[in-house]
Amino acid sequence: MNSPFSRRERQLQRILLRFVGVPYQFGGRGMSGIDCSSLLVRAIRETVRRTVGELPWMTADQIARGHREITIQANLPITSEACRLVFFDWDEDQNYEHCAARLCDGSWIWASTSAGQVIHVDPQYDTVWDQQWREIEGALGGKICTHRFVNWSGLEK
Repeated sequence: MNSPFSRRERQLQRILLRFVGVPYQFGGRGMSGIDCSSLLVRAIRETVRRTVGELPWMTADQIARGHREITIQANLPITSEACRLVFFDWDEDQNYEHCAARLCDGSWIWASTSAGQVIHVDPQYDTVWDQQWREIEGALGGKICTHRFVNWSGLEK
C-alpha cells in the first residue's frame, strides 16, 4: 500500500481507535476509563514504546511547555500530511483544558465529557456524535486552540 502517512502516523491512529467507546474518566489512564490528554499521550507512548517516566501525562508537556517537546507547532489550514493534535483553552487563561486528534483519514477522536466516552467523529457524515463535533468544530480556527504535530524525530532521541 502506498500511503502518504508514515508508519508511526498509521500506528498512532490504530492505537487511538482501540480506545473508542472507553468511558471518560477525569485523570483516567487506561481501558477502564481515560481522559483526553491521557488518551493522546498513551497512544504516542505506545507508538514509540516509551515509559511513563520518559513521556509524561500532562497536557503542558504535550504542547511543549514542559520538560520534553512531545509536539511541535502546526500551522493552519488543516491538511492531510499527518495526524494533528489540537489543544483547546476554553476559558482563554493560557491553560489548555481539552484536546483532540485529527486522524490521517480526516476524522477526529477525543475523550468527550459530554458523551461520557472516547468518541470517533467523521465530520463528513451525519452521526449520533454530531453534537460533539459541533463543540470542537467552531473552535478549530479560533484563538482558543493550538494545532500541533507529534515530534517523532524528537521522541527518537
